[in-house]
Amino acid sequence: MNIWHFFFSLIHRNKFWFTASCVLAMLPSTISSFAALYYAKIIAIIGANPKDALSSTVITCLIISGLLYISQDLIQGLRIYVDARMKIRYQRTMHNTLFEHTHKHSARFFNTEQSGKILAKTGDLTFGMFQLFGNLRAFFLPHLAFLITTAYLLININATLGILIMLLSLTEQSIIYNLYKNLAPFIQKVAKENSKITGILADSIANARLVKNTAALYHERKKLLTQLNIKLRTQKSCDQKGGRINMFTTLISVVFFIAKFGVILWFYLNSSLSLESIIFCATMIRRIDQKTYDLCFQISQLQERLGSIKDAFALLYRPFDVVDAPNAKKLKIKTNNIEIKNLSFAYTSDKPVFQNLNLSIAPNEKIGLVGISGSGKSTLINLILRAYDLNKGKILISNQDISKVTQFSLHQNIALISQEPCLFNRSIMENIRFARPKANEEEVIKAAKLAHIHDTIMKMPKGYDSVVGERGVKLSGGERQRIAIAAAILKDAPILILDEATSALDSESEQAIEKALKELMKNKTVIAIAHRLSTLKNMDRIIVLEKGKIIENGTEKELLKNKQGTFYHLYKLQTDSYI
Repeated sequence: MNIWHFFFSLIHRNKFWFTASCVLAMLPSTISSFAALYYAKIIAIIGANPKDALSSTVITCLIISGLLYISQDLIQGLRIYVDARMKIRYQRTMHNTLFEHTHKHSARFFNTEQSGKILAKTGDLTFGMFQLFGNLRAFFLPHLAFLITTAYLLININATLGILIMLLSLTEQSIIYNLYKNLAPFIQKVAKENSKITGILADSIANARLVKNTAALYHERKKLLTQLNIKLRTQKSCDQKGGRINMFTTLISVVFFIAKFGVILWFYLNSSLSLESIIFCATMIRRIDQKTYDLCFQISQLQERLGSIKDAFALLYRPFDVVDAPNAKKLKIKTNNIEIKNLSFAYTSDKPVFQNLNLSIAPNEKIGLVGISGSGKSTLINLILRAYDLNKGKILISNQDISKVTQFSLHQNIALISQEPCLFNRSIMENIRFARPKANEEEVIKAAKLAHIHDTIMKMPKGYDSVVGERGVKLSGGERQRIAIAAAILKDAPILILDEATSALDSESEQAIEKALKELMKNKTVIAIAHRLSTLKNMDRIIVLEKGKIIENGTEKELLKNKQGTFYHLYKLQTDSYI
């Protein structure tokens, strides 16, 4: 999809109101040309004989022109109403489209791009498209209607004269357009440098506490000023180029105005043009010049907006890394087993993470994943969640290839409790209910009690209506983790993934939560990553990964018997450090 396909798809979804708005925008321009014709007739009659000022012809022309101006105002009023309806529909369509599309990007996209930059580009694209809609409806189409109507009236007066005037006007517009076209790369470069400033600001503000605590304010300011200077130098070059173009366009406009006026005088002297026609032609060429000037100015503005729109579109509409297969079906869990067959995956071609990995997890089996950093534990979890596509092999859940089912249904059947739980800046009730939006209040409270967070919540000033702050900053790490566990309990998905789920808890909280996790894991297939090996004592089996390979596989007791093994080594390191 390109920008124009996206633009016209928005128009198509709101075609009735858009068409009505365009028609109502063009009518006043058409009416104004006819009103000018009657105005010229009045001036010509009075100019030829002032005594005819109150003649029936003049009065008729006055009445007609008055009615035309009144109808023009009435249409403008109706257009304002239609535009208001159009804006509502546009905003709904635009925000829904961008919101849904952005969320379809893979984990790789969000890991690569700054969230502040994504938000800024969403704003740029929304505003830019809105401006494009507005200019097309309220500017370009009305001007086009005016030029077509004026051309018709001029040709009707004298075909040769009308064609010459319009050809001169089109030539003038073509020259000026090509001049402004040369400015487009400069404007796009300014937009790109401006987006970098937005990214730096968003990144720095998002990490404001880190900047303050590490006394990095001056370093961050220097980084911002460096980028700002680059942008300003680019802007200076753009403005200088624009200034030279404006100077040339002014000169061109004057030359072409003199040429058009000269053509009218020649026809007046060498043909039988009436005074009325001369007045109308002279009046309209000035208006044509004004419309041409306005068009050139708007084209320059459009080039600037298109630079910003293209930059935003290139980011947000980058091809998806992970997409649903054609005719993908919903994942239906009958037996919640997981099969990993000949799995190969690499983030980059020179550094493979897995090569022909095979793993079978029985229904309701509890598996612990252990290994040093970089062994592939988190990557394996991400592949099961289909955050990335495999290079080779298959992952089957309930005997269904996850690449052949919808991502939405896959995630519906998996509950994830991560090391750093993600909370919204909303109430505790909303954060827990987020896992199952249709759950009632009693179900949320029951889940909170099982997660041993209910009593803590009730001690807060607003209880379950307490807002947790951005990313849950108003809560302790243990409280955030237990709210995430409560949400997982509420979701009650057949597959549960624990990614260092108790790492943020102190020993007392960890003991309190173990019972809740034990209850939560009943009748579920569980995959748990843990560095604290004490949290794996309830696992049926422990898998030890090293450089993307399974080097040990068995129960805790079986693995501890191998005193040369990696698990025994990690276990001894932890128990010795506790002592």
